[in-house]
Amino acid sequence: MNTTNITTDMSKSQATVWFWTVVGLFAVIWVLLPTLLHTGYRNDVIELQSIAPEWVWATKKHPMLPAWILETLNILTCRSFAAPFIASLCCTMLALWSVWKLGRTVLGERLALIGVFSLLPYKFFTSESVLYNQNNVLVAFWCLSIYLVFQAFQTNQKRYWIGAGIALGLTFHAKYPALLLVASILSYMFMRADGRKYCRTPGPYITTLIAFLVFLPHLIWLFYHDFGPLTYVSESGTPYSKWYQQVLEPLFFAVRQLLYWIPTLIIMIPVIGFFWQWKVQRQEQSRARECEKFLFYCFMIPLGCHMLYGGFQGVHLRMAYGAPFWVFGGLWLLLRFQTVKAPAQCFRQAILLTIAIQFCVIVGFLITFYSGKQPSLVYYPTREWGATCGQLWHSRFPHLNCPYIAGDDYSIGHAAWAMSGRPSVILRQGTWASDDDLNRKGGLIVWERNDADEDMPAALRRRFPTAEVLPDTLELPYKTHAKIPPLRIGIAIVPPTAIEQ
Repeated sequence: MNTTNITTDMSKSQATVWFWTVVGLFAVIWVLLPTLLHTGYRNDVIELQSIAPEWVWATKKHPMLPAWILETLNILTCRSFAAPFIASLCCTMLALWSVWKLGRTVLGERLALIGVFSLLPYKFFTSESVLYNQNNVLVAFWCLSIYLVFQAFQTNQKRYWIGAGIALGLTFHAKYPALLLVASILSYMFMRADGRKYCRTPGPYITTLIAFLVFLPHLIWLFYHDFGPLTYVSESGTPYSKWYQQVLEPLFFAVRQLLYWIPTLIIMIPVIGFFWQWKVQRQEQSRARECEKFLFYCFMIPLGCHMLYGGFQGVHLRMAYGAPFWVFGGLWLLLRFQTVKAPAQCFRQAILLTIAIQFCVIVGFLITFYSGKQPSLVYYPTREWGATCGQLWHSRFPHLNCPYIAGDDYSIGHAAWAMSGRPSVILRQGTWASDDDLNRKGGLIVWERNDADEDMPAALRRRFPTAEVLPDTLELPYKTHAKIPPLRIGIAIVPPTAIEQ
């Protein structure tokens, strides 16, 4: 593809200013919105907040790189409420930077920027960015790995092979589906001539060795913990009730993935036209041709593996499982289909469409919030709840910080985050503390009560037999004008056995 006309009116420095200005403004908006509106964290976020202070290698569910990133930001921001939203947008910016860096090597500056801007309304980067979890970190290092691996294949420079190894190792530290990216890279390497020629060079083996060494501590942890996360993966999911769903549901999963493309397709209209106007691009540059093929492998192999897994295992595939696959979708469209020859005008139109769609996304987010249709956890009275728990504990033990807290995961997570001593949270998938630790050193037990509850739930009573149930049910209203019943929480105290009562 001839990129002369594309880049004549935009230098690298101009493109850099455009990228960091637009993406930086985008990041600021999506950090401020949840920080100013929300008072509590959604389920995955509060789970990570509970795990983060423990600095463990993994839980019985996932590797813990996302928790390490979150706790680092907690420390740097003095445990600001915005920390998980900053973490999420840092991951988004790394993913967008990777797309931009790859795009400018095969498309030129202006079309590379359009490919990036087409991703800004992506649901995973906007309204779902407030749900910081393993997927955010997976997407970030997934995209970085794709950029570095492609550069390694094209240049054979040692720095790219080394960088790719580090990025792939960190991708595994985010979430195990990183294995699908490795499968994509290997498929490209063995099926394309540009990949096969490196089979007898040291580059791929350097990448493999470094990725293995980066992930090795986690492998050692798995060995000493009976490979618990792998058991969780094998047991997760809801089996289909009908045999034919094993065929239909994977197909529906693939069709639903098209919803991720809609904002990108709208922004791409000035460049590639409407669907019926698309013409397959005949790439003149070998690099652009190989990039298009490489990206195709990187989303078709994982998609196919997910469909096969859902079909053979008979488990429901959530739409979010496909989120990492499509981040390079805008670049692939630009590489695959014929582009028009008026780049300056297309750039302005793409910017206007990006602003318009982003405005609609923000308005939708605000409407959803003020109508009370977001998950109730974002209205959680976190600080009041944490202060109450702290007061109840210190009224009994004024000179001792509460060491542990157990009970309902989301209630104890919010309490622990807001309490001054930040007690250790006893989670079902936790590996850092046990019920015996709490029974010995003391702590709080909390659970959500309903009208039928008169005492501590039997399951909790069996776990904590010495717990002293407080007589009054605590009621805390959610921080919203929506008609959501208030929190009704039961609290019990487990006295430390070393202190005489």
